[in-house]
Amino acid sequence: MKIFFIVGMFSWLLVLFCLAGCGPFKSTAMIRKAELAVHSAKTARADQKSPYEFFSAEQYLHKAREKWSTSDFQYAIDYAGKARDLAILARDRSLQPEK
Repeated sequence: MKIFFIVGMFSWLLVLFCLAGCGPFKSTAMIRKAELAVHSAKTARADQKSPYEFFSAEQYLHKAREKWSTSDFQYAIDYAGKARDLAILARDRSLQPEK
């Protein structure tokens, strides 16, 4: 009976350990995706053709990195998502033909 208790406790600890590690990995991946989107927007000259969205994306990315450094992983995920979305919007707007 004691062995079942030990195995059960070990299983729960393993599950909790795995769940606790999700925040840093997910936020790092989101920040990387946002960096790629911002770089793509910069390549499309979005800083000149769509400055509001581009510079907003850069600032959200900066804030995401700041939150990541203080271990506020959920905020880092949120800010990185906003940065990615704005960078994609800036890139798309800058690639549209001028009217």
